[in-house]
Amino acid sequence: MNRKAVKVNKHVVEIPEQSPWDSGFSIFKRRIGELMQLSGNDDSVIDDDDLIPYYRMGESETFVLSALGSAVCG
Repeated sequence: MNRKAVKVNKHVVEIPEQSPWDSGFSIFKRRIGELMQLSGNDDSVIDDDDLIPYYRMGESETFVLSALGSAVCG
């Protein structure tokens, strides 16, 4: 991962560079994981390749959980 160095108050801080949708996707993925854990499912069975199409289509977290439900719960 590329990093960008920024000087803040005389300290150099490295910030990971992200593509424009990475930060939003990370939040989306975290929400899906949290909801799966709350419902008693293992969130480690879902990888990024499964979630990216739903994120790009703007699907809600509840829709994604429903769509993946049979694969996750079964």
